[in-house]
Amino acid sequence: MAERGGQSGNNNAGKAKPWQAAINRALAKRSKVAEREALDDLAEKLLEKCDEGDLAALREMADRIEGRAAQSMTLSGDEDAPLITRIERVIVNTTDQDS
Repeated sequence: MAERGGQSGNNNAGKAKPWQAAINRALAKRSKVAEREALDDLAEKLLEKCDEGDLAALREMADRIEGRAAQSMTLSGDEDAPLITRIERVIVNTTDQDS
């Protein structure tokens, strides 16, 4: 089983996240009350930027509240390698053969 989050074999959970690590170190230096107040202050500043019409702040707020929008993807094949559009499984019972 994987030591950190994610499925075993999923290497994304083990990748370095330096920005997250830096934030965690900075927050660890504060008491729990100070940590909560710091996060509340940052949230308030984000709201102020949204009120000013800052598009980056508005995008961040939307991502935090509703989650990021799913990316659309269009797949297309070509003449030499068309896409498989149907897979069918047929089970044949060989013991019921008409003789």
